[in-house]
Amino acid sequence: MKSNVSSLMRNIDEAVSYLLDMIREGRPILVISHYDADGLAAAAIMVKVLSDLEAPFHLKIWHQVDDIGLESISSLEGYGNVIFLDMGSGCKSSIVRKLKNWHILIVDHHEPEDVEVEGDVVEVNPHRHGIDGGIEISSSGLIYLVAKRLDSRYIRLSHLAIVGALADRQDKGDKHSLIGLNRFIVEEAVQSGIVKEELSLRLYGLRSKPLVKCLEQSIDPYLPGLTGNEIACYRFLKRIGIEPEVNGKLRMFSSLSKDEVKLLVTSLIKYLIDLGFPSKVAEDIIGYAYLINITSSSSPLHDAREFASLVNACGRLGKYGLAIALCLGDKEALEEAIKASNEYRSKLARYLNKVYRGDIVRDEGLFYCIEGDKAGIEEKIIGAIASIVSSSKLLPDDKPVVALALSRKGYLKVSARRGSRNDIDLNDIMKKAAEAVGGVGGGHQAAAGALIPAYAKEDFIKQVKLLMRGYRHG
Repeated sequence: MKSNVSSLMRNIDEAVSYLLDMIREGRPILVISHYDADGLAAAAIMVKVLSDLEAPFHLKIWHQVDDIGLESISSLEGYGNVIFLDMGSGCKSSIVRKLKNWHILIVDHHEPEDVEVEGDVVEVNPHRHGIDGGIEISSSGLIYLVAKRLDSRYIRLSHLAIVGALADRQDKGDKHSLIGLNRFIVEEAVQSGIVKEELSLRLYGLRSKPLVKCLEQSIDPYLPGLTGNEIACYRFLKRIGIEPEVNGKLRMFSSLSKDEVKLLVTSLIKYLIDLGFPSKVAEDIIGYAYLINITSSSSPLHDAREFASLVNACGRLGKYGLAIALCLGDKEALEEAIKASNEYRSKLARYLNKVYRGDIVRDEGLFYCIEGDKAGIEEKIIGAIASIVSSSKLLPDDKPVVALALSRKGYLKVSARRGSRNDIDLNDIMKKAAEAVGGVGGGHQAAAGALIPAYAKEDFIKQVKLLMRGYRHG
């Protein structure tokens, strides 16, 4: 592992040198990043670095890299430098082919294209150094390492790397802790006093919202019968012997006594077990929290998970500028981000309740198919649905999840998560199944996606089934 990290750091040094050459050239730099929270956190770090260096730049946020997008920038006048963040490794050859005579920097943690590409391009990708970009480091973590190599004072942005990693669900260690290079970033942040790590209830808004709201807005973990239902949450607290309000004001978690905290934890675990959840899944409501010390303890930005949720909601609702402003410490952005988050979480709760009831779920034997296209689930939300369903054991069997949503006219967006099925490669399956029906696909081994023609939905599902069967019996 140590030699792998050394190899990656040499690659990062190469990227730093290349970036400085871009800046010295003087032409504006085009920065293109992904719209999810990891991509937006990465973009915020890059924006901060370029602004500090007084380098002219223009930021674009994309859903994916495709020929239409590449052609649109290839004809831009006055540009010749481009940085791709949280995207690009899977289509590096297309980028180099379409952007001839451009200087190209790619910083991405997704599975890279398995081809040799010649051109004026530098790529930073952990997979090329034997490091799993799916769970050990995110794109915001990579660009943070680039920034810190440039100037050690950028350690003050370490919390954004942690936010990006949590947003990308890389908390795969014991009790939802971060591992690999993410762990290294956490330890640096803790030693520098920027972040504090502690075991806690994994409820959304635990330090910034009334307890009733924490239960109501809990998406991951999903609490059937409580998530999305404020009255049920109020009654639950009353039933277990915790007063939800005092003097007409809803109580905060911080107001609970030690005995009340213990009662809340044991009651929630019992509640989930009574609903049929395995005890291990029920106990999953306890996990590590990463608290950002440079923010107020009552701020929604204090808990890195809540921070990640706010950035994610802004991205999923198309409020990219708001997300970047939030990451860069704009206090005025917070109130609007909270509104966006409430809207987003309300939608998620509504759709998850449909999944829990089985309204839009097809059991395909080897995997579950969630037909979000039939329920009007937006493409920007389907990935979160797939992740939550896969990680929270909402469905009875521990099988991969393939979720569909309507995309642009005539297309479906696909998001797949493998859960605990470590013997399959979803990057490979999504790529091959999509290409077989005239679409495109890829991602990580554990989480991948695709864009396919809507008319090819059933053929695509057959292809996925065939490919999964090959893994099962291969």
